[in-house]
Amino acid sequence: MKINRLVALGLAVFWILPTSILMAESKAPDAVVQAATQGLKPWLDKIPASSMLQFGFDPTAPLDSATLGAPFLVHTITPAALKQYKSGTAVTDLITPTTLWYFPVLVAGEAKAILVVDRMNDRWEAVSLGYSNLAGEWANVTRQWPESKGYHPVLIAVFQAKQHLFTVPEKGAANLTPLASGQQAKVLKSAGATGARYSTLDNADSVIQNLIPAVENNLQSNQ
Repeated sequence: MKINRLVALGLAVFWILPTSILMAESKAPDAVVQAATQGLKPWLDKIPASSMLQFGFDPTAPLDSATLGAPFLVHTITPAALKQYKSGTAVTDLITPTTLWYFPVLVAGEAKAILVVDRMNDRWEAVSLGYSNLAGEWANVTRQWPESKGYHPVLIAVFQAKQHLFTVPEKGAANLTPLASGQQAKVLKSAGATGARYSTLDNADSVIQNLIPAVENNLQSNQ
């Protein structure tokens, strides 16, 4: 009986630790927030009037009211981690934090784009503005899995596959769900689809089996 209790306690501690680490990583350092705050207006000012729609903004609406939403740290799955992946591996053991912080750019409370902050020459800088489709999809994810209910979804970018995914650590170690991208996201948005489509989380094993050939093909084409 005591052994069973010890095993249960050990499993609980094992599960709590990775989740706690990810939660600690989710808080942006003050220098990151400052870089985003200082960089927002200069980047908005760079958008040509003819490209407002392309960047996710309404050309008829002023950007003076644009604000920054809650930042999130981007994680990745490296080609080496994919190559070494074994079925049943916890997603939190598979991912690695990057130095990229994404800030949703909000207009009237709606996510329109993402301001990217990165570490450049030992200082944090706002380095790009874009990802209008991703901004909307991430808003759908956080609407479905809100922090107010104890969830902390993690954005994962697999750069070699040009794919964004997410995991919700509080829902178990084996969930990994691709985000809609490009034209698919636009179609879903125009149809009025919201975060409900992310209420069902995908199994990591099947998703990773699809990622592996995409990453390998990309690496081979760049050789």
